[in-house]
Amino acid sequence: MTSILFIYPLLLAMVNSQSPCDELSLVDRAEWGAQEPSAITNLTNKPLSFVVMHHSYYPLSCYDDDSCIERVKDIQDFHQNTQNWDDIGFHFLVGENGKVYEGRGWNRQAAHSTGWNNGAYGVCIIGDFTRAPPNEKALNAVRLWIECGIKLGHIKEDHYIITHRQSQRPHYTDCPGDNMFGIVRKWPRFCSFQNSGAPLAANKTQIALATEFCEKQISPLSAASTNLATSLIMFYLLLIHFL
Repeated sequence: MTSILFIYPLLLAMVNSQSPCDELSLVDRAEWGAQEPSAITNLTNKPLSFVVMHHSYYPLSCYDDDSCIERVKDIQDFHQNTQNWDDIGFHFLVGENGKVYEGRGWNRQAAHSTGWNNGAYGVCIIGDFTRAPPNEKALNAVRLWIECGIKLGHIKEDHYIITHRQSQRPHYTDCPGDNMFGIVRKWPRFCSFQNSGAPLAANKTQIALATEFCEKQISPLSAASTNLATSLIMFYLLLIHFL
């Protein structure tokens, strides 16, 4: 028994040393050939509490590296030259090839959801998910990206996940499509907050309202409980292996 108690911390350290960032396939701006932004505004509130999920609707899904790079370039071109934004609107984009593409990145304000751009990361899975869901490669890439963001200190461990349609008044947008929404709403840190569209009281923001709502809906201990359960499962699996 004494030897088991001695081995456990070593095994746990080995498990925890495997960083999700090492598993994440991240393509930075230089690698996909991003155009320079016309202006940069840095985030001021890190780590952030919210992740807002989007789909691109158009362009459509991509499944190989060359196609995904073309899609990301097309989105940046549309945002900069048609929308007249400073840069691509999303912080990160995800292809159904399982790779994550750096948009504005971890440290800059974006233009993905009015009222949320300085307090939430905007992540877009490339494609139209009104009729079919994104594939498992894309969904797993988003999960790894979130875990990596927590590991690097950009995203709070007790964060909340919502979708673009929730961040805006009802019927403003269907993004990220019903099929993607149906998946995201089952994720452990999903919060069902909905922007009502009502005028905000003085000194109130949508993020402040959402934080109050989500704190009541999701226990702040749930993330810690999940980590503990994962550690215990790994311990018993390793213990069985060594015995």
